[in-house]
Amino acid sequence: MSKLIFREYIGVNQSSTSLSDFPTEIIDTEHFEFHFILGFASEEYDKNGKGIGVFTETWDVDYFGPDKVEDFKKNNPNVKVVISIGGRDVETPFDPVEEYSWIRKAVKSLKELIGKYKNTSGIIIDGIDINYETIKTSNDLFVKCIGRVITQLKSDLGLNIKVVSIAPSEKNEPYYRDLFKANKDDINWVDYQFYNQEKIVSTAEAFVEIYNKLLKDYGSDKVLPGISTDPIDTKNVKITQHNFIDGCVKLLQTSKLPGVFLWNANNSANPSEGENEPYALEHTLQDALTISASKY
Repeated sequence: MSKLIFREYIGVNQSSTSLSDFPTEIIDTEHFEFHFILGFASEEYDKNGKGIGVFTETWDVDYFGPDKVEDFKKNNPNVKVVISIGGRDVETPFDPVEEYSWIRKAVKSLKELIGKYKNTSGIIIDGIDINYETIKTSNDLFVKCIGRVITQLKSDLGLNIKVVSIAPSEKNEPYYRDLFKANKDDINWVDYQFYNQEKIVSTAEAFVEIYNKLLKDYGSDKVLPGISTDPIDTKNVKITQHNFIDGCVKLLQTSKLPGVFLWNANNSANPSEGENEPYALEHTLQDALTISASKY
């Protein structure tokens, strides 16, 4: 059996000082293929709020910039580092000012951004993640623009992009489903945000039911369910940690689960007062998956 995927978003809280480096204490490459996803490479917008396709890092480059990534990869060569493109809030929507100009500028600026992350052997970024939570266009325009970005970045041999993921949630899932259908050979993983469900997922069985429906659209080997440690999500919890973990264990019993992801390391590093120790969910989830995988 191949290793499960374990992905963790990192650097997503711009003003956070809770995390100044990659948290190596949560890396378990013996049992998992481990990915850190840097968020976000977000674009600039014109005075009308339209995206112009010029992307820059919004994570703290002192903590997660090229030098830090190079040092981290030198010490952890089996861990992938991925750049997430887009943004989580309504201020970073997908809403391009014009299709062809946006594609050209997006590909150019993302190549330049990724190109900064290199060592003597070449580019050290392993992949990209498409994570626009707010989408204001037609499905067709989203598929055309993002599809072209994916194919052009992945086909550029100088960038050496090995991994491409998309990050749908219930509210925007039709956009990502169409994107996947048009580019399924270039998309490796689907990070589905269970923490953004519109209705509460009240049981592990309900989690499994939703997951099985996703398999029909994305295939049996690509869907990674995700849970959050962000207070924004935990105060309005859509799925409890208990139900998420139990659901993942049930999926492992039928060999349907290729892995999981968490949003996000910044909040996990600094839990709210009276809550768990840092990275408690990461360790608990890894332990549960490791024990279950060894049985089935």
